[in-house]
Formats: sequence, C-alpha cells, structure tokens
Amino acid sequence: MGSNSILAGIGATVLAVTLLVCGFAACCLPATTAALAGAVSTGEASPYTHEQLVELAGVTRAFTVEPHQNAAAAVEELAAAVVEAAREASAEGALKAGEWTDAARTALGERGTALAAMDALAKVSDRYALDGAAVSHLEDCNALIVGVSSWLGMIGVAALIIAVLLGVRKQFAALAFMLRMGPALLLALLAVLGLWGVVDFNGLFAAFHSLFFVDGTWTFGADSLLISMYPLDFWMGMGAVWLATAVGLGLLCFAGGCVAAWRAQVQARELQEAAAAAARSSKKGKKGKRR
Repeated sequence: MGSNSILAGIGATVLAVTLLVCGFAACCLPATTAALAGAVSTGEASPYTHEQLVELAGVTRAFTVEPHQNAAAAVEELAAAVVEAAREASAEGALKAGEWTDAARTALGERGTALAAMDALAKVSDRYALDGAAVSHLEDCNALIVGVSSWLGMIGVAALIIAVLLGVRKQFAALAFMLRMGPALLLALLAVLGLWGVVDFNGLFAAFHSLFFVDGTWTFGADSLLISMYPLDFWMGMGAVWLATAVGLGLLCFAGGCVAAWRAQVQARELQEAAAAAARSSKKGKKGKRR
C-alpha cells in the first residue's frame, strides 16, 4: 500500500469526524438555540413565560458552550439573568404571577448576590431556578466542550491539509477515495444512531450522556427550569440540525469526490495516450535505424 493510499484512508477518517464536528458546531450556534427554544419551550407548565424561557435558554447556552475567563463571574451572570426573569414573572399583574408562591417571592426578596438569590429560589423548587446540580452539570458541559474544541479543530485542519496535499500531488484517485469514503463512514454511523434514536431516543440520549458524565448528574425533574428551557423535543430538534448539517456538508464533499474521480479518469487516459504515443514513436525510431 502506497503512501497516498494511506493518506487517503487517514483523510477519510478525519473527514468523517470533521463532518460530525461541523454538525455539532451548528447545534452550538445562538440562532439554533433561539429557533428551537422558540418552537418547543412553550412555558405551559412553567412559572416563566414562553418569551422568558427562550431568553433564558440563550443565556444558558452561552454559559454552557462559550469559554469563561472567570468561572465565578460567569455563574453570577447566569444567576443574575434567572433572578431578573423571576422578579419579572412573579411581579403583581404579570402573566405568570399566579404560579409563584409566597415562599418563592420571599426567596427573591433576600439580600445578597444574584447567585445567593437563585440558590434560595431553587431550594423552594427547581421550577423557579437552576439549582446547584443544574449549574454543576452546565459547568461540566462547558469544560468538556471547551476542552475538546481545540483538538476537534485540529482534526478539521488535518483533513484540509491531507486533501490539499493529495490535490497538489495530483493524486486524484486517492483524493476521490477520501472525499467519498469520509461521508460514507459518517453515513454508516448516523444510520446506526438514527435507527437507535427512532427505536429508543431516551436510551440513545442516556447512552450519549453516560459517555461523558457521571450517572445521576444529568437527570432533572420534568418541571425543572432546565427542562422547561430544554425539553425532549428541543434535543430531538438539535439531533435533526446535527444530522442535516453533517449530511449536507458530506454531500458536498461527496460531490467533490466525484469531480476528483472524473479528474483521475482523465489523468489515467492522458497517461495511457502519452504511453501509446511514446511507444509508436519508439517503433518508428527502430524502423528508421533498420533502413
């Protein structure tokens, strides 16, 4: 097996991973969270309105996926957003005022930092605020996402470098293999995961979380604020965005692979024609000498 074939095999693998990462990156965009939360975070069973849940979902997304220069300040900022929304929702005459108990209002009235107020509110019920377990899980997610982002970025760069290298070398057959096999590997993985999701989405969701988090640290009450912001339909939507982005980019790569395969055929034909011309020229030279 030649070096170009090895490069193509490695390139196909890292390309498949890169496509998967691109799908995840699309899920992390603010617009994705806003659109999905706006569609599924209804607020029917929550002490917050639909609009407040969508806004809080955006703030929580930023806390979860963006790097923190100061972890304590980031938590305080998240708590401030929750407490502000709580005060608006519990105010006299507010649409959701009837969902707030006297104990919840008393907790909001306590002096101290926003985090202290959110903790006091969460002790009344996690319907009203993010409790310590929810914040800890979000911090775990942030550490995981920020920690692996640079490594995943390097995988994408590696895929680009290999593709460029094969192109510069005019190894179009190897490039075609990489650009077509990468999406094929991705499609095979997504087919397995998709079938699993259709049969048992909860099981897939649990298995995915179990890979990265300790059991018991990522399950929350159905009426908790965290689940009100991000219900099951939200995550199913995220899965659809992930799938559509990865497959869409994969199809573009596959199309590029088809172009490279055509170029490889043209290259092979040109080499054959050049060899045939050289052979004819050689035969004429030999005849000339005999004369």
